[in-house]
Amino acid sequence: MKNPMITVWSVVTDEGNEKHNHIEDGWAKSDKPLPKKKEFYNQQGWQKLEWTKQHGYLINGKVKVEEK
Repeated sequence: MKNPMITVWSVVTDEGNEKHNHIEDGWAKSDKPLPKKKEFYNQQGWQKLEWTKQHGYLINGKVKVEEK
C-alpha cells in the first residue's frame, strides 16, 4: 500500500511560534490553505494569517514530514 502524500499546515502566532492547525490530503501548491467550499466562508479569514506548510506522508497512521 502506498503512503498518502499530505500537507501539514501550521499558523504563525503573534509571538512568532508555529502552531499546528490541520492536515490536508495531497501536497498543496498554494502558500495558504484554501477553503474547500464557498459555504465555508469562515475559512476566508485564514488568508489574513501567516502560514507555514510542510509536505510529508501518512505512514501507518503517523505523520512523517520532509525536513525543512
